[in-house]
Amino acid sequence: MLHALLTRMARLMLAAALACPTLALAAPPAEPLQQLARDRQLANTPMWHALLHYQRHPLTRQLRSLADDPGFFLAPQGRTDPQAELDATIAAFFDPTPRHALDQAAACRFIARERWLRQELGAAPGLWPQAQCERFAQWRAGLRADRVSMIFPSAYLNSPASMYGHTFLRLDAAQGDGAGSPMLSYAINYAANGDQNEGLAFAFKGLVGLYPGQFTNAPYYLRIREYNDLENRDIWEYELNLQSEEIERLLAHTWELGPTRFDYYFFDENCSYHLLALLDAARPGWNLVGDFTWWAIPVDTIRAVMRTPGMLKAVRYRPANSTELRERAHRLGPDNARLARDIADGTQPPEAVQSANLTPAQQALALETAERLVAYDAVREGWSETQAQARRMPLLRARATLPAGEAVTVPTPKDDPTTGHATARIDVMAGRRAGRDWYTFTARPAYHDLLDPPAGYQRGAAIQFFQTVLSRSAHGDVQLERFTPVDITSLSPHEPLLRARSWRVGMHLRRDPFGQADERRRMGAEVRGGPGWAWLLEGVGDLMPYAFVDNHLQWDRRRADQPWALGSGLAAGLLWQATPRWGLQLEGHGRAYVGGLPKEWGWSLQTRLHPHADWSLNGQIQQQHRERTTPVTTWGLGLMRHW
Repeated sequence: MLHALLTRMARLMLAAALACPTLALAAPPAEPLQQLARDRQLANTPMWHALLHYQRHPLTRQLRSLADDPGFFLAPQGRTDPQAELDATIAAFFDPTPRHALDQAAACRFIARERWLRQELGAAPGLWPQAQCERFAQWRAGLRADRVSMIFPSAYLNSPASMYGHTFLRLDAAQGDGAGSPMLSYAINYAANGDQNEGLAFAFKGLVGLYPGQFTNAPYYLRIREYNDLENRDIWEYELNLQSEEIERLLAHTWELGPTRFDYYFFDENCSYHLLALLDAARPGWNLVGDFTWWAIPVDTIRAVMRTPGMLKAVRYRPANSTELRERAHRLGPDNARLARDIADGTQPPEAVQSANLTPAQQALALETAERLVAYDAVREGWSETQAQARRMPLLRARATLPAGEAVTVPTPKDDPTTGHATARIDVMAGRRAGRDWYTFTARPAYHDLLDPPAGYQRGAAIQFFQTVLSRSAHGDVQLERFTPVDITSLSPHEPLLRARSWRVGMHLRRDPFGQADERRRMGAEVRGGPGWAWLLEGVGDLMPYAFVDNHLQWDRRRADQPWALGSGLAAGLLWQATPRWGLQLEGHGRAYVGGLPKEWGWSLQTRLHPHADWSLNGQIQQQHRERTTPVTTWGLGLMRHW
């Protein structure tokens, strides 16, 4: 009787296990696999560190994960203890309960970890839980990704988040596999979850990590609309030579990172840095992020990837709408380009092309350009769809009466961004100031000024961060001469089609520029900037005259009764890029201040010769004047090294 009862119970338990396989899977303990992982020291491997984003703090050298989301860790101390996190991860894989982000079991929430550990431990199917991750499988199938490209939208000075460029990844289907247009591909992007319209507040919060950053994936055409159309940024596409298993690891880790929060930092833990960390997970031991401790400039991160032999498969260029319009203006010529502008503005009817002595092909080009201008203005100025269509339709009807013309293709620039100079720079200079020997040492982490080698950079754009100048006069001590948190100049030449805007702004902590060499010059602070105008005269090189409203706010503690001074004036100059290897800049300025403070004026001349993309010879002379003060003349010759 007892034997029959036990037999019946055994049959019932077997039937229950067959009906609910998860009960059978939950039985094997995790301890043997945890011990095996310890014996093989998997917690110390580059792959485990890449999956958990472990890095050593640059100052304390303490190992910690850069992920700031508690949900990314399965052990209480997992953010700083790789072994504890590994043990907790293996144990969690034996629990099929959907308790993690997106209502998933641990094996599906951390699928890249699960796949790698299963491969490294060589666990037989009977000893390792087999998770059914249908949500991930559907997401992966929808991507149809068999190729990966690194995308670089060029610098956009009007946005604090993108003033020195941006990077993200595009996932493409295999050619011949119904891939269709790249516009239908998906893009993996990391960005701060904040409002860029906050302006300087956005920049400040990004500097100190007050925004959460997250990975997202969205159709590529949405990125094109944002960068090409709204912000008018040229886009460079670098197709990577990743193997199929590397692409699978990249996608699995992207799935893990989707709901994970990272604190966003503008200079180091930014979009480009975390994309490198994602690529490190795709290729174990690559350690791309190891080259970027204090800052990560987007174009430098692309160069880091390109340094791997055989990594680059192809480079493609996608011009912005504004770049295409400039090409159209070049083909039309100044007079016909202005006619297209007038037609787009509605001050001339579309029929005006017939009385302008244009060939049918030129008429077609002018009308097409006018229609493109209307679409461009509609996006920039926020027109309604009804308003934009009312302006476009007469142009399209007039264009339809003309024969088909030649498609306008923008030539690919000779130099892509990765061929330009390195972004960090150090300078040494010797000369004289106020009649005394004068020496300076300058360090600039980023990025580019108006006289740096132009190849690969936006013409007329200068962005400098955290430039530090140390000086020493004859028989004097080394002292801080100037510290520049940010200095930006945007020279956008006047064009017949586009309403370009020039501007500049700079913030400086600097010693009194009018003190004599034998005086103790005090530190002060200033903010300078204002709108401007620029023109491009093409001929012998590029000659660009410009002028700015020179607003000036300064603080000088020498004036105890009135330390703050507010003034305004005009600065005008010439920027001449005579050849790709030689340029010069001449500028003069004059300002008057409220409250009867002394007026200031001066001029400067600087020339730069580039025997190599990363080496420059620099010469400069300047003279500064202040009412009732002895003028100060400074000149010097120096050597610059980009690195």
